[in-house]
Amino acid sequence: MFTKKEPDPKKPEAQQKNNQKYSKAQFAESRQLSRIEKDILAAVLLEKQTYTLQEAQQHIQQFMNGEAQ
Repeated sequence: MFTKKEPDPKKPEAQQKNNQKYSKAQFAESRQLSRIEKDILAAVLLEKQTYTLQEAQQHIQQFMNGEAQ
């Protein structure tokens, strides 16, 4: 009835997507982020630096936690 799940050969590819870096301008054009998240990133990210999506999310969380305190 159930078959053993084979390892996904695309797994390393998915990890590479998570490690891709984007510029501040690319985050501003992203469809994955809300308007508020884009505004936060516009305020906290540096213009000439690139960030992974995970790093950007961390910056958003740090900003939100800092405002709440």
